[in-house]
Amino acid sequence: MNGHLISILLAFSSGLLGAFQGSINAQIGKAAGQYAMIIGVSLIQAIVASVILMKRGWSAFIFDSFPWMIVAGILGVVMMFSVSYSISSIGTLSVYVLVISGQIIASALIDHYGLFGTTHPITPQKVGSIFVIIMGVFWLVKSS
Repeated sequence: MNGHLISILLAFSSGLLGAFQGSINAQIGKAAGQYAMIIGVSLIQAIVASVILMKRGWSAFIFDSFPWMIVAGILGVVMMFSVSYSISSIGTLSVYVLVISGQIIASALIDHYGLFGTTHPITPQKVGSIFVIIMGVFWLVKSS
């Protein structure tokens, strides 16, 4: 765990920040509309990323991976819309529990089949853990 402490802290922090971002996006979406929110937030992200890339220097890898950037961009728009729209109706906690549950299931499949690199097979313990999480999600959403 010590060798991965920075990664653990970054992952946890991104979860904390994601909840705030989703709630802020939902408020912007209510005021300006969902699509205006997506365009505005994405524009700011593009500007910040461009400034960082200009300071670090462009890489040929950026252009080699452009098709994947298109896919990631489309997925990002769908996720941003889905989260900000859903928060208004079912609340931040329920939305992020559902988002994380979806990520857990997708991650298990990606790892098991090695879709983006190394494989990490699904074990009975992992299936049991996912089942317990899904049951918790069910009870949480049902209580909302």
